[in-house]
Amino acid sequence: MTSLEDRKQEPTINRHTFVPHYLGVLSNNFIWSQSRFFLEAYGTGVNEIRVISVLADCPNLTATGLCEALVMNKSIVSRTVRDLLEKGLIQSGSTGRKQQLTLTDAGYELNARIVKISLAREKRLLDGLSETDKVILLGYLARMANNLDYAGDFDSLLRELGMKG
Repeated sequence: MTSLEDRKQEPTINRHTFVPHYLGVLSNNFIWSQSRFFLEAYGTGVNEIRVISVLADCPNLTATGLCEALVMNKSIVSRTVRDLLEKGLIQSGSTGRKQQLTLTDAGYELNARIVKISLAREKRLLDGLSETDKVILLGYLARMANNLDYAGDFDSLLRELGMKG
């Protein structure tokens, strides 16, 4: 058995300097509190909010289009769309084999509340940052988003590190 002293010599991740830690903390906390609020206030969960927001900005998307726009699992999108249809917040129109989804009047009314609250929360989150800071931050975040496939390529990563999968 390895002693605790030996273990202290092994590498660790310092959460205070590890960017993915902060991204996860920010995302989890922001989304969790939003989900809790919207569930209590409007009976609508975070996945539903995300779908409503995208459809308000890009009406007539298919479920596949929603999956791509939200980077969400197909089964989650399918379940969320079904729930929103049942609640009367979205409607489906067919063009051939594809169902195009749009918000109903009730969906647009809820989206207006979502937008107002979300923008106010963003402002609070970015308190102390200038507009220039926000533009720079968005640039960094976009750059990181572009690197997601590269960061997720574990085969090449393990080869680089001389490790087997």
